Amino acid sequence: MKLTILGSGTCVPYIHRGSSGYALETRDSKLLLDCGSGSTWKLAHAGINYIEIDHIFFSHLHPDHTGDMIAFLFATKYTYWSPYGERGDNPLCLWGGRGFEEFFSNLKRAYKEWIVPDGLEVTEIEPGSFDAGDFMITAVKTPHIDSSLAYRIDSEGKSIAYSGDTDYSKALIELSYNVDLLIIECALPDKHKRKGHLTLSEVVKITNASGAERIVVTHLYPVSDEERVVETIRAEVDAQVIEAEDLLQIEV
Repeated sequence: MKLTILGSGTCVPYIHRGSSGYALETRDSKLLLDCGSGSTWKLAHAGINYIEIDHIFFSHLHPDHTGDMIAFLFATKYTYWSPYGERGDNPLCLWGGRGFEEFFSNLKRAYKEWIVPDGLEVTEIEPGSFDAGDFMITAVKTPHIDSSLAYRIDSEGKSIAYSGDTDYSKALIELSYNVDLLIIECALPDKHKRKGHLTLSEVVKITNASGAERIVVTHLYPVSDEERVVETIRAEVDAQVIEAEDLLQIEV
């Protein structure tokens, strides 16, 4: 698998980091984990054909994780002048947690058929696992908001887990057990702890408990960069630590 970080930041406008978005390429599929503002534009910068995206899995419904869904769907529906060609027969599948179908229905009420490309499928999923072709997807509930899910993708003997936004979670530890790569938020330093988000000491605890081989520390507010939280995490975990950067690509 190949991971491309489209946005390693938060809702805060920040020159160094865009809102949350991650592209994952398996042998036969291309998928997004979240689609925050700017994700569609950054796919082009990364050399990824947006028309070939098969799935978008949303960790939750906050704007910094869903904000570019409108732009992505609008571009996917109207490809007349796109240099990328037309979509094939494969459906485009959108997946989200509790309330996702109502959320999309409300967007459709505002944007009408402009955001409904041919073959679009919208599904609200519960925690559990299912086979998506050349990968297995597993979702668990996480403590952030009502719609929040963390995901694990297993494909051809490799595994990636994505925390989304979350507070400390035993379910996330179990989901991430011995993964090859854990994409984990570290929103804030310990002294700025806010309910629903992880701080650096919690990231350390989850990483060491999960046995993840490598971690990507992401969803960093500017204060986390200022206080160099990634350096502290790197010194305190057994895993290899990668600081997320927009457009960074990682082979798994």
